[in-house]
Amino acid sequence: MFEHLFSERGLSLDRLKTLIEVARAGSIAGAARGDSARQSLYSRQIKELEEFFGVELTRRRGKVLVLTRPGWELVRRAHESLCLLDDFKSRSRNMPYRFTIGAGDSLHAWIAAPALAEMQKRGLPWLFALQNLRNSDVPLKLQNMDVDFGIVRTSALAAEGLESRVIRTMDYALYVPAALAGKGTSGTSADFPRLMETLPLATLAGGSGFYASLKRSCMEYGIDLRVQCETQSFPFAARMLKSGVFMAILPCMAEEELGKGFFKVTHPALDRLARSISLAWNPRLLRVRPSAGKVIEAFAVPGQV
Repeated sequence: MFEHLFSERGLSLDRLKTLIEVARAGSIAGAARGDSARQSLYSRQIKELEEFFGVELTRRRGKVLVLTRPGWELVRRAHESLCLLDDFKSRSRNMPYRFTIGAGDSLHAWIAAPALAEMQKRGLPWLFALQNLRNSDVPLKLQNMDVDFGIVRTSALAAEGLESRVIRTMDYALYVPAALAGKGTSGTSADFPRLMETLPLATLAGGSGFYASLKRSCMEYGIDLRVQCETQSFPFAARMLKSGVFMAILPCMAEEELGKGFFKVTHPALDRLARSISLAWNPRLLRVRPSAGKVIEAFAVPGQV
């Protein structure tokens, strides 16, 4: 059995792992991280795989090395095989299963973190590695199985071949330090236009899709959006809010970390920004790592597995 695989030299787990790392890094140099000796080793290992399978796995495109279609197919099959072996080793040695989750900073902070803490309290046998990714990068990472799960806006999951479950609705509000708001602030939507026009605001901006939607929604209500502190993440906007100098537009799920001393102000302009958040995965994951199904259930139905 498998004589054709063992009649020649050149195939090994190390070589397959190298091909996967090169595919993830986008180049041999990137995978080798500047180590010239390792770069030479990786080049040789990929060449040996090409000779073993009798097919071109990589091709030069200018100065960049790209994988061919057979190269990507081998990466996919090698990744699945190594996942099966990794799970078998974990199960045999009674070690925790390890899963990677890709998401943006705010989704890690306010969705992943509480869910993982709950799983830990319940003694579930899993380890998690979190990768900070942009929403737009998550689907491709899932397709290539560079991450096991993604937490992402449901609307960003246009990629074919992925499966997902809605796990949370993200809505937004304006949060204002009580000392900054002054007398007469009641926290109703009637306060929103005045506060937006008079107090310094921190929120996600810098060309983000959220900022564009927020600006458009405010304009429809005749509100001039002025942001005095443009942040790259909502958690940082929350830090600026806690300074007591800025108000901030944040996901309402951030409230648990804010504590007391803040007004929460809602408004129809913010209601329009609400969106659903999904846990997404590649269906191949369940074939090579059946234990992943329990993780999906733990995210989708808190408190039950």
